Amino acid sequence: MLDYIEWLRVFILQYSSFQYLIIFLVTMLGGELALFTLAFLVAQGVFFLSPLIIFGFFGAFSPNILWFLLGRTNTTEKIISHRYANKTTSIIVEAITRTSHGSDLMALIITKFLICTPFILMIYVSKTALSFKKFLFCESIAILFSLLIIIPIGFASGLGFNYLAENLQNLYAALGFILLVIIIITMAQIWFKKRFTKAI
Repeated sequence: MLDYIEWLRVFILQYSSFQYLIIFLVTMLGGELALFTLAFLVAQGVFFLSPLIIFGFFGAFSPNILWFLLGRTNTTEKIISHRYANKTTSIIVEAITRTSHGSDLMALIITKFLICTPFILMIYVSKTALSFKKFLFCESIAILFSLLIIIPIGFASGLGFNYLAENLQNLYAALGFILLVIIIITMAQIWFKKRFTKAI
């Protein structure tokens, strides 16, 4: 793993312009997990922090515009309004609205920490009167908020990995540390999901 990280670091240093495209595409396709991984690699010296923040923001933002537009289509409206799906989608939107106290900004922030974020975002957009202009504003703040949480966690994990790998000279201990961090994040997401479902 360390050899792979070193190879990637050398590649990015030689072709620095590629890091912008890599950050954008990986974040666009991988979401929050991709941000965590890229922040981890920042601590390894593979990527730089400022491009991660800038291009990570646009990479995370781009697919959400697509989900918003899809949520406004008649096809999506027909699917989620179907008699077998309507009850479930109405419950989800009601729970988000109740938890966010009717704030679209808080609703979009909440969706960042739920499983199946694109699907939930489409449902919320389809069932509410959220305008595109307000969506752009609220989604921008929601993504910045998620960046402020995910990037420091990923970066700190990368520093912890470096410390264990260099001082203990034990790759397994370093990998165990990363596994522990992933377990903690997963448990936190499960806890948040349980708190959210109590609103249903």
